[in-house]
Amino acid sequence: MTKGLVGLILSMSGLSCAAPSPPAQSPTPTPPLGKTLLTYSGHSSKVFAVAWSPNGQRIVSGGADRTVQTWDASTGRNVFTYHGHADAVGAVAWSPDNKRVASAGAGPHDHTVRIWNDMTGDHVVTFHGHTDEVHTVAWSPDGTRVSSGGNDTTVQVWEVATANLLFPYHGHTAHVTSVAWSPDGKRIASGSLDKTVQVWDAATGKVFYTYRGHSAGVMTVGWSPDGKRIASGSQDKTAQVWDAATGEVFYTYRGYNVELARVSPDRGVLPSTIYIVAWSHNGKRIAAVGDEYCGDECGTMVFWDATSGHNISFYLDQQVFALAWSPDDTRVVTAVGSSSVEIHSAR
Repeated sequence: MTKGLVGLILSMSGLSCAAPSPPAQSPTPTPPLGKTLLTYSGHSSKVFAVAWSPNGQRIVSGGADRTVQTWDASTGRNVFTYHGHADAVGAVAWSPDNKRVASAGAGPHDHTVRIWNDMTGDHVVTFHGHTDEVHTVAWSPDGTRVSSGGNDTTVQVWEVATANLLFPYHGHTAHVTSVAWSPDGKRIASGSLDKTVQVWDAATGKVFYTYRGHSAGVMTVGWSPDGKRIASGSQDKTAQVWDAATGEVFYTYRGYNVELARVSPDRGVLPSTIYIVAWSHNGKRIAAVGDEYCGDECGTMVFWDATSGHNISFYLDQQVFALAWSPDDTRVVTAVGSSSVEIHSAR
């Protein structure tokens, strides 16, 4: 937030009295954390995936209507709708150069990962390596490779320029729910319903170690911007933050105002399955979404201090399927249980 100008002192040389200072401008009001700033309603069915472009100008979303849509993050104006998938879209991701989108088929009739050009809408390439639904996709930091994971228990790493499968990673024994590249592009972390997060070499698939801190399926993983920590969320109702090099746990996040929520549900949030964890780009905060005490019709968006694990705020909304930070960390975009996508204040 930028405060208004302090009153200007005018100096009048040769005059016996100074001109009065103009009144100071009032600071621009900051919307409350969690306040809905914009709603995008371009989809005709549930939205399962969202991502914010690295330059902050656009958002991409995909869902059950089989479309991937890009739209202006400031106005909500639809820029392009991609119709290449034969079934629901379960994951989307922007290339680092803002020009291409990767999208994943997450239905019985589409197990592909597709790359397309958001500048023209042209299809670039389709990856056909998965044999079941694909639920996660991520670009390498240099934009040359894409990793994807899904219900066939594999993570697959592709070279975008040639469409070659570099290798499939077979370390998991259950559905792969999330993949994340380290900021230097050398490692990949993958989470699975087999209760593990596995960290492995992005060039060879060699495993560095397996993190076994969760007691139920892992739904989400996220790498800190400095590459030193990983956050993971699970069906065990915790989010855990741990050392990316060793797996040593820094803290376990177990929910916001848990005891208070048990006494007064309108004042706190009970712990629930953590579906998404997302680091802010400055590394100072983590946002997470999950079910809330009223069941499948509600969702919770929670913010906490990434270093200490101390709560900052929570926000109740409809059921939430996906979340992403704006590059300037002032907003988050969520895919909610209806056919809409919402931008919320995160200041």
